[in-house]
Amino acid sequence: MRAENEARQRKVERISGGLRMVCKVVLAFWGVVAALMLWTFLVGRGPEFTGYNHVSFYTGELTVGGRLIVGGLCLATVGVAIKAVWHLHQLLGDCSRGEIFTQDAARQIRQWGIACMLWGGVKFAWVMLPRVASGVHLQRGQGEFGVGLMVNGLIIVAISWFMEMAAEMREEQELIV
Repeated sequence: MRAENEARQRKVERISGGLRMVCKVVLAFWGVVAALMLWTFLVGRGPEFTGYNHVSFYTGELTVGGRLIVGGLCLATVGVAIKAVWHLHQLLGDCSRGEIFTQDAARQIRQWGIACMLWGGVKFAWVMLPRVASGVHLQRGQGEFGVGLMVNGLIIVAISWFMEMAAEMREEQELIV
């Protein structure tokens, strides 16, 4: 390998390692958020909560069923965020080891695309939430249905499929030579 390419690879490995640490901090943050949300919905007290996608409610005004529905949706939101950050963390781990164009990297990118599609589904669920749980209000003229995220996720999944095929072909070629 040429010296300039080795320097680039070391730079990619160093930056990937740093970004991987940022992902760990974000994962810890989402873990704390999940714990606080769970506590709030189990206790049933708290200030006005403006949920994702411009949905607002007071936890104390929700029925037990409403708290379960809203709490489940909040945990689903956090779960999708954790999934997206986790797969980015894994992808950056591959890059920090110099394994950039591999089948595992393609799988992590595919999972990230699936997380994007799930995020679009969660956005749609938040918009539909006021129809399911009483005491939940959608701010007038607000709310997105998440279709763009679902389309982006599908595109990312397709790109990962091509990337995985290219990695397979490269590995096969290396075996032949």
